[in-house]
Amino acid sequence: MGIDVKQYQPPGPVGARFIASRGPIDIIMGPAGSGKTVASCIKGPLTSAAYMPVCKDGRVRVKLVCVRDTYRDFARTALASWHEMFPIGHPWQRPDKGYEGGQDRPVKHHLIWEAWRGPEKVIVEFSLETGAIGDNNVMQFVKGYEVSMAWGNEVDLLDPSVPGALFMRTGRYPPVSMIADSELQRVSKDGREAMRKMGLTVDPSETVLPRMFWGDMNPPDIDHPILKECGYEDKATKNPAYNFFEQPGGLDAGAENRIGRPRSAYEMDLIAMPEHMSRRMVHGKPGYSQDGKPVYPEFNLSVHVADQPIVPTAGLGLTIGIDAGGSPAATIGQPQPNGQERLLAELVTEPGTGPTRFGQMLIDLLIQQFPGLPILAAWGDPAAFMGGDTVTGEFNWIQVVQGIIRTPINPAPSNEPHIRQEAVRWHLAGMIDGHTPRYLVDPRCKRMIGGFAGHYKLTKLASVSGTDKLAVVKNEYSHPHDGEQYRLLGYRGLASVIGDAARSALPTGIVSLQQARDQRAARHQQPARPGDFDVWNS
Repeated sequence: MGIDVKQYQPPGPVGARFIASRGPIDIIMGPAGSGKTVASCIKGPLTSAAYMPVCKDGRVRVKLVCVRDTYRDFARTALASWHEMFPIGHPWQRPDKGYEGGQDRPVKHHLIWEAWRGPEKVIVEFSLETGAIGDNNVMQFVKGYEVSMAWGNEVDLLDPSVPGALFMRTGRYPPVSMIADSELQRVSKDGREAMRKMGLTVDPSETVLPRMFWGDMNPPDIDHPILKECGYEDKATKNPAYNFFEQPGGLDAGAENRIGRPRSAYEMDLIAMPEHMSRRMVHGKPGYSQDGKPVYPEFNLSVHVADQPIVPTAGLGLTIGIDAGGSPAATIGQPQPNGQERLLAELVTEPGTGPTRFGQMLIDLLIQQFPGLPILAAWGDPAAFMGGDTVTGEFNWIQVVQGIIRTPINPAPSNEPHIRQEAVRWHLAGMIDGHTPRYLVDPRCKRMIGGFAGHYKLTKLASVSGTDKLAVVKNEYSHPHDGEQYRLLGYRGLASVIGDAARSALPTGIVSLQQARDQRAARHQQPARPGDFDVWNS
């Protein structure tokens, strides 16, 4: 039946913003079936009709190149969507050039149509060209391209250098000499403003033509370079040329393209797919490498990371968690009166950092960021309390740090991984009042956020239940996460952590044996009246 370009509706608000964006580099990410590819298809023609500069003869001339890893994959995905919208023989197809290529080779589709620009009508000459970049040398592939705009279909499957390399070839068609002077002034004004937002030096007299690259993708692995360019985990790493558009998951309330992909389709996929696939294709979240599952799948960047640095609450004390591993680390948090736990800071050190240096770094952090705030308590790895000989003066690791920060450090109640992790998981898995998360992380805690997002993970053997041990991969993210577990377990207490975990696992209306005993004891403490005898509660 095809897609009527005149009646097309964006898949949702995220898709609409992506289509309307004018770069420089726009990336849309979402679950399978969220309408990303069709949005990418329509973006070129719509931008051409509504914005691209008009030539001196009253025509808009645009050349778009779309690349994929192979021509066969391109034909199966992007080209199929393109033909849904602009099939061969479409009324807009140019009679003089028409359609060229196909069958595992480049495609060229030439279109021409009339469009309104306010009260005036313009003629749009539009050409789509395709290419398969695959194993080709990227720079060799793009050399010689003279295009207006570029599109990377399934951009995460392309070489990470493709967006920048193709962007370099945009804004080269049509030649400046063909464009009307008034149009050069219009688009140059916008171009100079885009340069300012990117922190670039702007010459007010310079001509700046529109230059755009866009890409669509399902969520890649959390380590993918394009997520770093988009600032997915760490906004400080965001490339200012990139605009990132993340669609909701297929089972989320705001899921997009519900007409084309209903909720029931995602529910069926969830059952049929293995977990590592459904995380990406159903829930729309970056995946994790197959060498280990993330420890905290409950973590949500948009929920648990504050949108700006957290200001400590005056008058409330701090809690500290310390891990004394080969790369010692500490986390500093502040419990709130409403029950929310806030992670305010992290200290991550280089391998081999000794207790003296670590203690000095920790005290410096406390003085600089939290002057005047009291320390409620600190907890550390129980193993770090072993091995010191106080008789001979050989202080253990914790004692050295304790002496420097002048604060008692307590051993955490347990070193069992599942108990420590449960202390954190309870906060991640619930809300306080329906919209306030139990756990909030300061966006400056880069290692903690990266670990939550997928780098703090089980070993490959533990991921497939090949061992009874809940072994975690030891890396730069594991040490601060261990410290955070000691902090939350110490503050909440072992009994509270175990009790909350048990209550969250019991069905509604069911109480544990201990709860039943406590209720019976409470009833027995009430004064008895004649006739109140109950054989069942005696």
